[in-house]
Amino acid sequence: AIWEAQLRYGRPLLAFALVLLMSSWWACRATASPPKDGETAYKEARAEYYALRNSEAKRRYRSNWVRCIGRFEAVWRDFPESQRADDALYMVGRLYEDLHRRSGRASDLEFAISAYQRLTALYPSSRLADDGQFRIGMVYLKLRKYEEAYISLSKVERRFPNGDMTKAARKQLVRLRPYRPKKRPLVQVKGIRHWSSPEYTRVVIDLERDAEFEVHLLKEDRKRGEPPRLYVDIQSSWISADLSRPIPIRDGLLTMARVAQHTRDVVRVVLDMESLASYKAFPLKVPSRIIVDVHGDRGSSLSPGADHGVVKRRSFSPQPDLGIRRVVIDPGHGGKDPGAIGPGGLQEKDVVLKIAKKLEKRLRRELGLETILTRNGDTFVSLDERTAIANTHNADLFVSIHANANRRQSARGIETYVLNFATDEESIELAARENAVSRKKLSDLQYILYDLMRTAKIGESRTLAEYTQESICRHLSGKYHGIRNLGVKEAPFYVLIGANMPCILVEVSFISNRQEERRLGNDRYLDEIAKGIEEGIARYIAESKRIPTT
Repeated sequence: AIWEAQLRYGRPLLAFALVLLMSSWWACRATASPPKDGETAYKEARAEYYALRNSEAKRRYRSNWVRCIGRFEAVWRDFPESQRADDALYMVGRLYEDLHRRSGRASDLEFAISAYQRLTALYPSSRLADDGQFRIGMVYLKLRKYEEAYISLSKVERRFPNGDMTKAARKQLVRLRPYRPKKRPLVQVKGIRHWSSPEYTRVVIDLERDAEFEVHLLKEDRKRGEPPRLYVDIQSSWISADLSRPIPIRDGLLTMARVAQHTRDVVRVVLDMESLASYKAFPLKVPSRIIVDVHGDRGSSLSPGADHGVVKRRSFSPQPDLGIRRVVIDPGHGGKDPGAIGPGGLQEKDVVLKIAKKLEKRLRRELGLETILTRNGDTFVSLDERTAIANTHNADLFVSIHANANRRQSARGIETYVLNFATDEESIELAARENAVSRKKLSDLQYILYDLMRTAKIGESRTLAEYTQESICRHLSGKYHGIRNLGVKEAPFYVLIGANMPCILVEVSFISNRQEERRLGNDRYLDEIAKGIEEGIARYIAESKRIPTT
């Protein structure tokens, strides 16, 4: 059914189908003893592959191909730091290409591209990275997307000039020269924003439209008196003269940001810093921008590396758990962004601000917690800033409050989300709306999330979400009829990306439903919602204290 859904709905469900595929596979394997390391897992996957390759009878059935692909996916998913993770992703891509020869389904080629993209983006130093980039171009050729093929193959030489696929890529580029994309005007780098604390800084580079970029780390040079530096090279871009002045930060972590026209068509943004433990860099869309999250750790050792527009992994020791003391509450939307509007005219931004203020009082009074609101009034706060507020204040929990909406006015109920891949059609629609992007752009975000997921506190977030969801529904059901518990779900909400703490997004009711809109306009209904969220947090804190820390 997954594959038929992909053919029916197209590219937006690509990552969704892939996630369901992996989930189904692991559910089937639940009774087996999982491998203890990446090498063992890879050997088991290779054994499955040889059994498939050597049996025409096995190759006749799609289920056998899917099972074999699932084996290799599991190697990468469960052992991402192993020496076999890149080999596994390459095998996933090749198996989907082979499967396409039998199935004829374009979706199989899309899955192959996804695997190769993860390989080249997450493991740029792999001996297979240039092979993966080359295969992306060749798969686009099979799909008769000649301009995309040209762009992908040209990256082989640019990104992997010493790779063994450069010669083959040049040969293909000669054939594809008529499809060489016309030069577009350079992308303007419009501005630099930042939010800072001594341990964390978020830098946002605003762009006129999407652009490719690379991130590089330079170690401290004590002999020359040069501090560690992180720099971002933005391809095919330019800056205006007024942006070339240094931007002082001096937060104890970063000293300044410098922007310059490094070459005729490359803008370089340099972050001078005093210390660095880890960083993440990733692009977001509508508006186009590059997010750079930097975490400080005085005395940490640095190692150079390059990041081609995705997350860069750096490990560091977390601070000891001092308990949950500070909660950042995020009332969604605000100011020029009203959010969803009900049939009677009630605006989401007003409802969620009321709930947030009620919750703030309850958390302070009942639990003695420190609380911070991302907005106290009807003001616009960008999604990037909301997450940055939670991180710069070292929040222990982050709760974003929203009211749901659906084209079907009969849709009703309460649901709570954690950051992950979308797991159903309505979650995809909702995430696209809350992120203010199209479904297509949301789909493009998915493979970036693969690496972000590894450092997100998904397990803790899900526990918090389950307690909160159950508590809200219990409180409302005791006083209102027809309350529908839609459960805990997953979706890639921008506002949760990069949060350093357990974080949830609560959709308190459907403002698009006439009955629930009337209830959302009633203070007593909002009181019960705030009480439910507060008691969910209280249960999470109580349970957390029972779990011993190591």
